[in-house]
Amino acid sequence: MPDGNAASPNNAAYLISAGDKQTAGYEIHSLFVHDTAKYFNDHLTVDAGFKFVMTNIWNKDYYGRQEANRTAPLPQLSIGYRINNHHQVYLNVEGDYRQPSAVDLGWLYTSVAIPKNQYSIKEELGYRYHDDHIIADVAFFNYNVTNRIVDQYVGMNSYKPFNIGSQQMRGFDVMVAARPIHGFSPYASVEYLHATQDSNVFDPYLNTMLHSKGTQAVMAPHVIANFGLTYTYKGFFANGSVHYTGPQSVSIAGDQRIPGYVTDTLSTGYHFKPFLFAQSPTFRLNFTNLTGSVVRTGAMGAVYSAKDPSTVYSGNMASYTGYGNSFMVAPRFTMTGTVSTAF
Repeated sequence: MPDGNAASPNNAAYLISAGDKQTAGYEIHSLFVHDTAKYFNDHLTVDAGFKFVMTNIWNKDYYGRQEANRTAPLPQLSIGYRINNHHQVYLNVEGDYRQPSAVDLGWLYTSVAIPKNQYSIKEELGYRYHDDHIIADVAFFNYNVTNRIVDQYVGMNSYKPFNIGSQQMRGFDVMVAARPIHGFSPYASVEYLHATQDSNVFDPYLNTMLHSKGTQAVMAPHVIANFGLTYTYKGFFANGSVHYTGPQSVSIAGDQRIPGYVTDTLSTGYHFKPFLFAQSPTFRLNFTNLTGSVVRTGAMGAVYSAKDPSTVYSGNMASYTGYGNSFMVAPRFTMTGTVSTAF
C-alpha cells in the first residue's frame, strides 16, 4: 500500500482480477545427429550436425487458450584447417531460431496470434593467428533472417514482441590481443556491420505500410569498437577499457535514431599475500563513466515509428504521454570498492 504496509488479503483494491490470471509457456522436443572427422594428420577438422526442434507454445487467459506447434531445422557445419602451429582458417555455417518466450507471450490475448519463430542462416569465414606475443582473428560473416522478432517497450517494465519480416546482416570482425609485455596486455577489436531491413512493415497504430525496405536495421550500428589495456606488477593490477558504438536506428521506419556514444571503465587493485586463513585477500576499486557524460546507450525496445503513440504511458492505458521510443541512459560517474578473499 502507499504507506508501505502489506494489504489485507480481503482488501478489494488489491485483489487480482479474473482478467489478470494469465499464464504462458512452451514445451520443446528435439532430435539431433552429430559427427566429427579429422583428415591430413589432423590438420583438417570437419564437425557436422543436424538438429530438428519441435515446439508446442501456448498462452491462456481468462477468456480462453491459444496454442501453436512450430518446427525448426537446424543444420550446423564447422570446418577448420590448421596450416601450422600459428595459422588457422575456419568456416562455420549454421541454422538458428528464436521463438517468443513465455515472458513475450504474457501481453497476448486470445484474439492475438502467437508470432512466428524467427529463423536465420549464418555463414562465417575466418582466419586466426597466434604466437608467443600476439593473438589475432579476422572473420567475415553473413546472416539472413526471416520473421525477425523484436520487442516493443510499452511502459511499466512491459514488453510485447512482433515480427518485422526479413533482414540481412553482413560485415567483418577484427580482434588483436597481445600477451603480457613488461606487464602490459593490450586488446582491440572492431566490427563493421551492414544490416538492412528487407521488408516493408505494416504499422497497426498508424494504419499504414512503412516503407522500411532498404533502411538500416533497427538497433544495428554500423561500427562497434573496443580497446582495453591490462597492467600487472607483482600484486598490483589495473584494467581500463573504452567502447564505441556508432549511430543506430531505433524505429522500423528509420525515422528515429540515437547518435554514436563512448563508454569507459577502469578498475585497479592489489592482491595481497596469504594472511592467516585468508588465501587471496584482494582490494579492488571500480570506476565507470570517468568523464561523467550523459549519453543514450540504447533503446528500451523497437518501435514502428517515431510517431507511434503506443509506447510510454503514465499508469493509465488510455492516457499516453509520449511518442516514439524510450531510452536507457548511461549512469553518471560511479565508483565502487570491494574487499574479497578465498579461504
